[in-house]
Amino acid sequence: MIKTIKNKMNFNAIYFGRFLLSFLFFTFVIAQGQILLQAGFNHKTGDFSFRPDEAKTTKNYWLPAVEIVGLNFFVLAYNEYLTKEGWANISIRSASNNIKYGFTWDRDGFMMNQFYHPYHGASYFNSARSNGLSYWESIPYTFGGSLMWEYFMEIERPSYNDLINTTISGSTLGEITYRVSNLIIDESTQGGERVIRELAAFIIDPMHAFNRALKGKPWKLGPKPKKKKSKINLAIGTNSLFINRNLQNNYFYLMLKFGLHYGNKFNSIKHDKPFEYFRVHSEVSFTEGNNIIGISSSGVLWDKKFKAFNLKNNIMGLYKEFDLLFNSIYKFSASSLTGEISNLTKLSANSQIQNSFGLALVLIGSSNSKYSLEVGRDYNLGPGVGFRFFSNLQLNNSWLIFFRYKQFWIHVLNGIDGEELIGLFNLGVNYDFNKLLGVGIDVVFYERYGIYKTLPDIYSKNASLRTYLQYTF
Repeated sequence: MIKTIKNKMNFNAIYFGRFLLSFLFFTFVIAQGQILLQAGFNHKTGDFSFRPDEAKTTKNYWLPAVEIVGLNFFVLAYNEYLTKEGWANISIRSASNNIKYGFTWDRDGFMMNQFYHPYHGASYFNSARSNGLSYWESIPYTFGGSLMWEYFMEIERPSYNDLINTTISGSTLGEITYRVSNLIIDESTQGGERVIRELAAFIIDPMHAFNRALKGKPWKLGPKPKKKKSKINLAIGTNSLFINRNLQNNYFYLMLKFGLHYGNKFNSIKHDKPFEYFRVHSEVSFTEGNNIIGISSSGVLWDKKFKAFNLKNNIMGLYKEFDLLFNSIYKFSASSLTGEISNLTKLSANSQIQNSFGLALVLIGSSNSKYSLEVGRDYNLGPGVGFRFFSNLQLNNSWLIFFRYKQFWIHVLNGIDGEELIGLFNLGVNYDFNKLLGVGIDVVFYERYGIYKTLPDIYSKNASLRTYLQYTF
């Protein structure tokens, strides 16, 4: 019996290894062929004269499709032959049943559906994006990769929420990670710095790094790139969470924060391409037995300056947003399209105030509820609407007082019939000692109302106090 199991494991490992090597070799041959075609053949000398400027701008529409199919089979092989997941034991019959019975809502865990599926979608998206395709051209590849997975790569029925999250949220995370990886890459560097940059870019956007490796870019020298002006914040501090806003019922966390403002929101009449300006904030708080994960991102799809009430620095725009909060007490996510009006007013040479108001269409959102365990998971799903108001007051280039409020209403489409109302309030102060180092303190209030048709309503509230040391570069 043991010998049979060992033989089967050896066979599976050999099969998986052969598959991986075949896939890498196949995509390598395709990529090299594409480079040669882009370079142009010299019939007199029999050589190819490489023109990197053309190779950089030429779009490849079919290599991403090959990579996405290969990526799906790679993930499937890993789960079927190495981790032995039952859902990966696919067959012609399972694919036929998926097509026959169609889509449903699945019962996967919160982080699987609300984060890992968008992350997988970002890989699809960046396979196309890193082959020269635009933001809008890359979205159909994301949808196609997800559709293939839902129908053919699982024995479970296709999932509405997986397809939506993978495509919509995946394209948001994909564009952000693609642009961040480009911020890191610098082909004019050599030695240890070059290795660190390429490795960091790989961690942030593996498909971009994979396509760069296929074309030999990680080890080639190039000109100093023109970088988009960006501001990055790293912070470390403490987070005290008060359950039901009770000072006696609290948890103490170590907190890490990351913030990035890519581009300048008010520095152009309009942004010509999606995500030429975006912001992303993420944080993780650690304590024994419980962690808090928070992600908030917003990227411009379209915007334009306008004049109103003798104020010139006004912008109206449409933004793609993704929000996620997760811990053992509350869970919330929303993928939204937000229409926003913003104003920047100079108070003096070193002081200014910025205000933004937005109305959001929540394409898909989720919120935890103990009642939803009746449908096999601990959160409800559905579309909705929301609004938000941000205000930043900067004084003497040293003080920053900020206020942020978000309110979401989610209509439960799958779960326990009812409505979910989520409010997030954040008020804080930062002080910068110089251009690099600063300190901050803020308070966060979170509240959720669950209003249900056949069950008692639920109201929960929490608060947290955070202090941190911040480094800006």
